[in-house]
Amino acid sequence: MLSYAAMSVWTDLLETAVHAPSPHNVQPWRIKILSETQADLFIDSARTLPKEDVTGSFIILTMGMFVEALRLLAANKGFHLQHSTYHEPSWYAREILNSQAQVFLPFARLELTAQANSGAGVDLSTFLKRRTSRLSLKPDPIPVEIIQALKSLARNSSQRFEVITDKNSIERILEKNTEALFEDLNTPEYHDEIVEWFRFTDKKSKATRDGLDYRCMNTSRTAFWLSARAPQLLQLPLTKNVLTKIYRSQLGLVPTIGMLAGEFWAPESAFAAGGFLMQFWLATAQHNLYIHPYGNLVTNKGASAWLLDETGVRDIWLIFKIGYSEEPPKSYRRSVEEILLD
Repeated sequence: MLSYAAMSVWTDLLETAVHAPSPHNVQPWRIKILSETQADLFIDSARTLPKEDVTGSFIILTMGMFVEALRLLAANKGFHLQHSTYHEPSWYAREILNSQAQVFLPFARLELTAQANSGAGVDLSTFLKRRTSRLSLKPDPIPVEIIQALKSLARNSSQRFEVITDKNSIERILEKNTEALFEDLNTPEYHDEIVEWFRFTDKKSKATRDGLDYRCMNTSRTAFWLSARAPQLLQLPLTKNVLTKIYRSQLGLVPTIGMLAGEFWAPESAFAAGGFLMQFWLATAQHNLYIHPYGNLVTNKGASAWLLDETGVRDIWLIFKIGYSEEPPKSYRRSVEEILLD
């Protein structure tokens, strides 16, 4: 049996690391603590999205974010965290797509070493403040120096950060996002997979502590329920027009669209991009900014091709609104005990 000291080192890190972001808040990570300095990280195949994330890249990205979160939090505690993956990232992408039952895929060995100068960590309050905001943004422009700092952060990871502030272009992008979302919700495999993660009530959200909590979606439970149970209404001419207007009103004011572009779609690139995205998202939180990704614009092939024509930006893998808002609701997270493996 592991000692209390061995458990406490890792559980202390995990208490905060579980607040890392993941697509639809699926939280695919599982941990097996081996000793005070070693642990194994697994992917829970039941918490992946093979019908939407058809290349496996977004789950690999998520694992990159989680490892980076642990690295930054370990640095705060005077540790240097190293990782070594058990297989090439492309192996996991294939296994995720082929898994027919829940399996725990060994992803990486994690090792902590004490280090007086363990490098830059992250302020705990910043980590906990970071979240997605679907609330209407404030009209305040993002200062040029912050935009430049975020661009520099992206360049340091061989990525690009671009912004759009033209109102007409933003409205076209939001319109295309809605069109792609409504189309995807009427694609049976996509629909059935994503709806499994919809949480319509407080009771369900608190019971699972994962998924797309209606509180955080800035929508009514009725509209959220209809999109899951009667998606055909999103395509019928009369109801589509009404629901499009409702959905647009829920998006609120969007003064700035941000885009991340670069190497991503190969699983090996996605893992590196995950480490960068964790740093980028924390940097936005440090500047009191919130983002809300529009995933359908990059995963829907038609929308992705349209986006390239609209923006002229190649290799976009994440597009989002970015700006200032009131503090949004925070989605629930599974407990450390729930993600630990014996």
